[in-house]
Amino acid sequence: MRDRHHTSTEGGEKMANLKVALCSSTNRSKRIPVWVRLFLMTFLLLALIAVVAACGDKGASEATTAPAATEEQGKTQPEGGGSAPAATPAATATVANVACAECHEMWPEVTTWQISSHSQIACEVCHQVDVNSFRQAHETQSFNKPIKVSQPVPNAVCEQCHSPYRVATPSGDLIIPHDRHAKAGVACTACHANVVHANIAPRAITTKAEYSDYAAWTPDMAKKVSTLPFVRPSMWTCLDCHKSLKVTTKCAVCHTVYTSLPSHEAADWGTKHGVAGRQNVSNCSKCHANKEGPTTVDSGTGDKIIDFERATPFCYNCHKQRPASHNAQWMPNHPAAAGSKGLGNCLACHSADQPKAAANVTGTYCNSCHWFQTAAKPPEQPAQGKEGGQEAKQS
Repeated sequence: MRDRHHTSTEGGEKMANLKVALCSSTNRSKRIPVWVRLFLMTFLLLALIAVVAACGDKGASEATTAPAATEEQGKTQPEGGGSAPAATPAATATVANVACAECHEMWPEVTTWQISSHSQIACEVCHQVDVNSFRQAHETQSFNKPIKVSQPVPNAVCEQCHSPYRVATPSGDLIIPHDRHAKAGVACTACHANVVHANIAPRAITTKAEYSDYAAWTPDMAKKVSTLPFVRPSMWTCLDCHKSLKVTTKCAVCHTVYTSLPSHEAADWGTKHGVAGRQNVSNCSKCHANKEGPTTVDSGTGDKIIDFERATPFCYNCHKQRPASHNAQWMPNHPAAAGSKGLGNCLACHSADQPKAAANVTGTYCNSCHWFQTAAKPPEQPAQGKEGGQEAKQS
């Protein structure tokens, strides 16, 4: 009995102590102001939201930095590499780890890249830019004008994959020693600027109605504008550079099959080759016909020799350059030259009547001055220049 009474007494004391503790805790909580408790609850809630947001950003970052071409994507890639844009490409594009198309309407560039030989190379490998700084500059308007829209790709970028000592034979007989060009300081892009995007910007492709909707571009559309003549350098690319640097333009320097003809070695060949062409233009076409690319000059004069040279880049790229003889004294003296050499010489570069815009190679035509000798009414006066009151503008 005594033990039970003792145990009951101890239990009563513990209960009394617990009540005292609870009352003490309640009293302390009552002493904390309500605004403090609200502040603490708000702080904890904001901290929880921040943690959740950070986890979401991390997941998005991992998603955008994932490899551009997975095994599953490879199964649906179009010919030439790259994956076709989705139904609404401008809204969902992530191009080779850089979300370029989020800011730029650049699906023409994207799709031409996708069908190019560089389709597995990320954009930022060649276009070495800090995307975040560009985005910040746009948002804060802290950029400097004029904005350079096209930064050249340095040789060092190309040489990450391509050897500068490579000897290429693209057409079987054509030898291109890259090491010589590199030592001479020739930039890779001087010849290969169009290898990825087919020069669609300089060619003003997107100004044409069928290509003007940027978001509608697909790899199939890109293939139509990326044919071989527009993605690799032409012979005139080489000749133009060689002439400007006063480097030899002899055929045998670059070609192993087509060597120069004896007639081409004559000192006056540049001024007399037209006579040989009139005798047999088919001989000219063996080497100089435009076999691959479209013509940029509208022919149709009725003279097959003039039509040939106006439809052949090898000819008209030279003819549109002002000859040394066309100096300040040329205008008063040219009638004598036309009389002695024949109008055929003039018509190689100039039309008699005002030509269509596409055929206006030199910007000068005979009846711009000689209209009074024909039944045609006077043409509109061209811009005034230094040559006899007429501007001989180059196209």
